[in-house]
Amino acid sequence: MDDTSLRVMQLNGQGFCCSQIMMQLTLADMGVENVALVRAMAGLCEGMAIGELCGVAAGGACIIALYTAKGSAEETVLDCYPLLLSRFMDWYKDNADTWGGIRCDDIIAFHGGRKPEVCGDMMVRAREMILQLLAESNIDPSLPREEAGAY
Repeated sequence: MDDTSLRVMQLNGQGFCCSQIMMQLTLADMGVENVALVRAMAGLCEGMAIGELCGVAAGGACIIALYTAKGSAEETVLDCYPLLLSRFMDWYKDNADTWGGIRCDDIIAFHGGRKPEVCGDMMVRAREMILQLLAESNIDPSLPREEAGAY
């Protein structure tokens, strides 16, 4: 088991959902804490509480936006934002058969109930894809956008 998988298991054991865990891993990459952001990510838990879009997909979209979208009047969205988001979501949909769909309820039903190891694997794989996409765009995941400038 690698460090990421272990950290995912630890955070899950502390009661965090997939979207929160993914954001906590991202914030740890940056060396920052943001309790309010992690708390806000709970709104994506369990398909936004109604079994819809999986929190891994929704959380991944938020992570890409964290690095590339507009966050203040002074900022501009990076040109790569729509492409990165589209590529991540295409990757997620292309792998949906592996984990049972893109909806939380479908994934749970496919695996015969909640399986932390399934969601954990999805988080690890999504994280790897996000890091790959960021690297391809010369975005350093260890730097918050405010410190990295425009990349």
